[in-house]
Amino acid sequence: MKKPELTGAGWLGPRDEMDRASHRFGKCSQCKEIVCVEKAVADGPSTQRETSKMLHNAFDTHVKLNHPENYNLAASRKPNNYDT
Repeated sequence: MKKPELTGAGWLGPRDEMDRASHRFGKCSQCKEIVCVEKAVADGPSTQRETSKMLHNAFDTHVKLNHPENYNLAASRKPNNYDT
């Protein structure tokens, strides 16, 4: 069975002004369920890295709960860069 992957990640909000984006979302490649997180609050000017990390953590939790047979496979593909 193919391991689930986070696909179609994007921001919810106007494309021209990322400061107004409110959520980051993606879709599970196996069950097509949408995983969404609220934009992180940070001290610095950019919250993209923190929000992307939160989305990947939420997706890992989704895989653990909904696809336990594939959890070890998905855990082995931890991304090094959360800027996607």
